[in-house]
Amino acid sequence: MEHFIDALGEMCPIPIIRAEKMLKKIKAGECVILETDHSCSIQSVTGHFEKKLSYPCKITEVEEGIWQIEITKK
Repeated sequence: MEHFIDALGEMCPIPIIRAEKMLKKIKAGECVILETDHSCSIQSVTGHFEKKLSYPCKITEVEEGIWQIEITKK
């Protein structure tokens, strides 16, 4: 199951905080899709979840300058 967070226009750490709250509510194997338009969020969000929690992250540029980061809860 996918859970979507619209973080367009939000700068870190807000997207990380919103993703952490959502990840606490979901089950293992489910994922959060975080949409952002800040390129700096890509590195900070994926770095945070991959290093801190070992959650795999996948980045997709869905439009020029807009990315979706898929974070899968283990």
